[in-house]
Amino acid sequence: MSPLPRILLTMGEPSGIGPELLVKIAQLEFDAEIVVIANDKLLYAIAKELSLPLKLVPMDWKVPSSKHAKGQLLIENVIFPATVKVGKLDVNNSQSVLDMLSKAGQFALAKKVDAIVTAPVHKAILNQVAPSFLGHTEFFAEQAKVNKVVMMLATKQLRMALATTHIPLSKVSQSINKNLIVEIVTIIQKSFNQFKLPEPKIAVCGVNPHAGENGLLGSEDQQSVAPAVKELQHVGIDATGPFPSDSLFTKSNRKYFDVFLAMYHDQGLPVVKAIGFGQCANITLGLPYIRTSVDHGTALDIAPQRNASESSLSYAINYAIQLAKGTLPE
Repeated sequence: MSPLPRILLTMGEPSGIGPELLVKIAQLEFDAEIVVIANDKLLYAIAKELSLPLKLVPMDWKVPSSKHAKGQLLIENVIFPATVKVGKLDVNNSQSVLDMLSKAGQFALAKKVDAIVTAPVHKAILNQVAPSFLGHTEFFAEQAKVNKVVMMLATKQLRMALATTHIPLSKVSQSINKNLIVEIVTIIQKSFNQFKLPEPKIAVCGVNPHAGENGLLGSEDQQSVAPAVKELQHVGIDATGPFPSDSLFTKSNRKYFDVFLAMYHDQGLPVVKAIGFGQCANITLGLPYIRTSVDHGTALDIAPQRNASESSLSYAINYAIQLAKGTLPE
């Protein structure tokens, strides 16, 4: 690892708020080196528009990392073939966005950076040149040749991992099984070890109301979740459950457990975002490197106004820095 963590930021969709966020991030203090993969002309134009100081320094990967200087960014420049128009997508720039992500992953796999932090991309416009593109998570997993990764959103004293992610609610029940839960929790455990963090206490949510009420409200918790927890405990992983999710996320439980495992997207994420929207990071567990992201999208509708908040990106950067240092953000 570098003397100071070297954190690599990707610009995301060029016509969205990503470039603006990088300019605003440059004005903050970070206990790490900040490198961006972005277009220099676009960043300079936005800095001028916002009357913010900005100095872009071409990245020299042979030089040891140094602490971020306010108003300055180290940059790996990206060229976009079409003129970027704020708020207006252009498929002609999609391949450059994909190339940017590919380069970021290559730097991380080569251990030239300690973490990647991604600004949001627009999946639909990227699908037009890469129909198999589902998102950052799947892209980096495929590049790293990782079969399974876990999505975890984190805010202060609440870390929520997901057993299933972007699938219809009608398919959740048939997707939940003992092997899946064992695999997900094992990835969480290994990630904490990878980040040199203490062994996590993991609370596993039930699938059904009241965790099934002993089978009265569904059989998944008895047939899949409980056996998975028992198997995990047998191999020494500190997992407990299934718990009724309606009473699980109390303040005292958030202090006791390190990670909660929700069975589906809208069981867990509304709780995280209600507690900490804007101060929330998306962490991909299971990759061979640290990757965090924001809790919002490209915001094409507000991009022309240049009033986007950099709070989520700042939180994601600081979260990555703490993980790179081997500490769990509180």
